[in-house]
Formats: sequence, structure tokens, C-alpha cells
Amino acid sequence: MATPSPEGALPGAGPPAPSHNIALFFHGFFKVVAIVWYWICTIVSDSFVVNFVVCIVLLALDFWVTKNITGRLLVGLRWWNEANDTGSAWRFETLPEGVRQVLPREKRFFWTACMAATAHWILACIIAVFGLSSYIIVAIMGLLFSGSNLWGYFKCSREAQADLKGYINSTSNTLMQGAIKQQLNSAVSRV
Repeated sequence: MATPSPEGALPGAGPPAPSHNIALFFHGFFKVVAIVWYWICTIVSDSFVVNFVVCIVLLALDFWVTKNITGRLLVGLRWWNEANDTGSAWRFETLPEGVRQVLPREKRFFWTACMAATAHWILACIIAVFGLSSYIIVAIMGLLFSGSNLWGYFKCSREAQADLKGYINSTSNTLMQGAIKQQLNSAVSRV
């Protein structure tokens, strides 16, 4: 009787990919703590300076952990910016397929958390613009931090780019087919 292979292991392909539970925890932890602090900080403290500093430190910790640790461990991607006298250049790196062992659940969690955090900060900016929050600068910083990580990792991942192109193509095909059907139905109904 064959035993089921662990997640990430192919039958006969050697040892399974290592699980990075601590990296998964901190990838989500700093995002959640920064978001929760943003929404409850005025309840905890009346000082704008204290609330601002705590939130920016939490955002910076999330940015650093995502950029320097969880991106490498969970999805095998890395990005950075090199600055010199002539300007700056973005660098994107993907570990080769033979070297990289990525667990599907870790990859899903990584991308979901990055996209959800960025979506949250976009929503927080919109809410702050309409005057429901006086912490617009914090929301903008959250969007810059989480958005730059999402953009950097998206540029690293050929797979993510291919998935987005496939989604756009299928959505545009569906929309075009719907528009064509609507035009045909309209033309037929006039006859």
C-alpha cells in the first residue's frame, strides 16, 4: 500500500520541500498588527505622534520581513534597488526551478497576504480622503510599503505575470463574447 506523499513532494523526487511555518506566521503577523493598529490607535492613545510612529514602525517591519525573508523562503523570489552616482536600477531575481522548492500553500498564503494588505491600504487611503480618518499619511505609507513589495515580487515572478495575462485574456474574451452576443441579439430582435 502506497503512503501519500507530503505536500510539495513528488513521488520518487527525493525529500519534500521544507515548511517555513515561522516565516508564514511573521508574514501575516506584521501585516495584521499594522492594519489593526491603524484602526484602533486612536482608542489606545490620543497622541498622533505616538500612533504615527508605532504604525510606521510596524509597516517598516512588515516591509522588511516580506522583502528580505518571506519572499525568499516562501516563493523563492528576491528584489532590490541599486543606487549609484549614475542613477538607480531595480533588480529582480528568481531562484532556478531545480533549486527552488515552493510549497503551494505557502505560495498561496504569500500572494494572498500581499494582495490583501495592498487592497486594505488602498481602501484606507480612500476612506481617509473622504475625511473619515485623519491618518491619511499613514495609509499612504502603508500603500507605498505593501504596494512596492507586491510590485517587486510581481516583477520577479514570471508565473504571476503569466497568471495575470491569462486572467486578462480570459476576462477580455468573456467580455468580448458577451458584447458580441448582445449585439447579435439586438440585431436579431430588430429583424
